[in-house]
Parts: sequence; structure tokens; C-alpha cells
Amino acid sequence: MLAAPMSNFSASDSTARAGQSEKARETVQAHTLIALVQDRTGAVDRVVGLMRRRRANMQTLVLGRSEVDDVVRVTVSVDDSEVAVEHLVEQLRKILDVRNVINIPEQEAISRELALIKVAYTPAQKAEIFEIAQLFSAHVVDVAAETMTLEVSGSTARVEKCVAQLHPYGIREVARSGRVTMARATND
Repeated sequence: MLAAPMSNFSASDSTARAGQSEKARETVQAHTLIALVQDRTGAVDRVVGLMRRRRANMQTLVLGRSEVDDVVRVTVSVDDSEVAVEHLVEQLRKILDVRNVINIPEQEAISRELALIKVAYTPAQKAEIFEIAQLFSAHVVDVAAETMTLEVSGSTARVEKCVAQLHPYGIREVARSGRVTMARATND
């Protein structure tokens, strides 16, 4: 039996995945998927497992209760082509415990993120950090001898700007929630 020469194998062959479009990488867009999943043992695992198997480029994944009893809301932000995301949505809809899946376009989404930021400070810098907190409508949730913890919420860009403003003071820790999203109201 003859083996195929290794020189014919390209790295791009190993990264191809089912449902992925042949479009150029420039067509990749941000998408927000919301799946309403029955709150049963293993149901959320099956949803996340499918996204991992499909190699969805997940940026954030948020799980929480929904407005319906025994239903978990799974919000995932993915960067991929429209074709790949639509294929992922169809695959998610085939999971028995998934009640509904929607893909919310960025222009129709209301998204917010929460971050807790622990920043180092000296007594001389304390007032400056309070000013930055006010600028971003952040709340001081803890003050210790050498660190201060702020809570900021808003768009991902707003949270990132706040983190960038605090970076020169010495950020000790950042915990971010990931984006929670819902569709804007329509004027029906």
C-alpha cells in the first residue's frame, strides 16, 4: 500500500469543520445566539458540547434562569461567518431539550456586561481612581488598605475602556460576566 506524500497535506485541511463556509476570513462577523433549554440534567452540557464539536468560536457564554420556570437561557457570542452560524443554529434546534434558538443581529441587540475590577492604589491615587469610577458610573464595592474593587456595567466597549483607564494603576484582578443580550423591542 502506498502512502500519500505529506507535502500535499496543508495546515488548513486540519482546521476545516463541518458547516463552515468557504468564505474568506474577512466575512467573519459577531453573532449572538440565545438558546432556551429545558432545565434537565445534561441538557446544557449537550448544547455546549455541540458548540465545542462544531468548533464555534465562542467569545462569551452566559447561563442563567429565564422568565419561564425550568428553562435555562444560554447566551453565547460567537465570531464566525453567517453560513457557519446558521448551520450551528439548525444543529442546536435538533437537540431535544432545546425549546428555541435565535440569532440576534448586532444592530437589533441590547447587550450588557458586568465586571469587577480590583485595582491597586496609593493614598495619593485614591481620588483619581474615584474620578475614573464616576466617569464610568462604576460602584466601589470594596476598599482595602492597598486595593479597591469597582463594579462597572455596560457595553463590552465601555467595560474595556474602564479597564484600560485603570490599567496604569495596577490591576490585580478582573472578573467579567460575559455579555447578556436580548432583542430590542419592535414597534408593532
